Amino acid sequence: MKELRIGIIGTGAISNLHAQVWKKMPEVTIVAGCDIDKDKLDAWGAKYGVEDLYTDYRQLLARDDIDAVDVCVHNNLHTPIAVAVMKAGKHCYSEKPIAGSYFDAKTLYNAADIYGVKLAIQCSSLFNGQTRLAKKFVETGKLGDIYHVRSVAHRRIGRPGVDFPLSTDFFSREIGGHGPVFDIGTYLISQMLYVLGMPRLESIYGAAHHGFYMDERLLRGKKYEVEDLGVGLARFENGLSMDIYQDWALSMDEIGPSFIAGSIGGLKFLNIDVYGGRIPNPELYKAQPPDLEFFGFEDGLMVDKKLNCAMNEFAEQNLNPNIIWFDNNQYHWAAYLRGDLTDETRIDTPTITLNAALLMEGIFLSNELGRAVTADEIDELSTSTAVRRQVTPWGTFEYEF
Repeated sequence: MKELRIGIIGTGAISNLHAQVWKKMPEVTIVAGCDIDKDKLDAWGAKYGVEDLYTDYRQLLARDDIDAVDVCVHNNLHTPIAVAVMKAGKHCYSEKPIAGSYFDAKTLYNAADIYGVKLAIQCSSLFNGQTRLAKKFVETGKLGDIYHVRSVAHRRIGRPGVDFPLSTDFFSREIGGHGPVFDIGTYLISQMLYVLGMPRLESIYGAAHHGFYMDERLLRGKKYEVEDLGVGLARFENGLSMDIYQDWALSMDEIGPSFIAGSIGGLKFLNIDVYGGRIPNPELYKAQPPDLEFFGFEDGLMVDKKLNCAMNEFAEQNLNPNIIWFDNNQYHWAAYLRGDLTDETRIDTPTITLNAALLMEGIFLSNELGRAVTADEIDELSTSTAVRRQVTPWGTFEYEF
């Protein structure tokens, strides 16, 4: 594949980060865009020099000169659109989370095999020196026997579409599905699972809360329908435990960082990337570089160390020109499509985010049932929340998957 020809479905806020990266990549061309909001679509096309614009995704998918499609819609539209992309025989790169429910995540995940195409899920927390170094510490035994991890994301106030100007779809049950657990949690939980070597979930106890202070004027006539806070305590088959804490808004200054605790050492995670990474956000990445701190024992002495992930990343870039494949989702996926990365050498984001969806779904099922749920129960009880029918100014879309 000499030139990678990309179509993008969904031209909202996140598509701008994606488009900026595609425009930087050699031998990649954005050839078409699609959105049901024509004004937004036209402005996006003018900004990125894309002339072929559609309000009906089916017209974009009917083109035979598009190799792959970047899906930038909201959570409960991921499965309908991504499955349609793959059914059309095109490779698919989809925004996080993989889907709005575990049931839908499995449907999206399985479609890649059914239709014989390649799939990737955006999960920027996996593509940086922080994650690489943490995984190396775990794999080389520098932490000893790992027995507990914590996955934390906290905002004093930061509900998308309410506290900063994004679409109200973020807090819609129909479109967004869930709040911080699926929105931010997918980054942190996926990162932890990957670093730990994908431990198998046994059970999880969870709770979700909705009730943070709201000025109704901020809702623009809509109803706030998702959680402000989700928490969980998970147990894995090797005895490992994980406590999960994800909020969009809570009246507290600090909650504490994510960490991994082992018998001879622990890692504190600072500034986990939940905003897209170094390439599309260089200034933010420089101001808040993902980093690690080590706490443990060496030669019987208690030690604390800063690991300076950003400086180590700089050295990696000088020593290995292909490290960019592991510093950005989109560069990674393009290398996979070209064959520079194989199924064995790539970071398998569909599998990682599917397993994260299992934990995230478990929080809500446990909250609903008032008890812990097993992994098998999550698999059995999860149902589809995906949009099946969408009314637009350009017609009604009936999604089949």
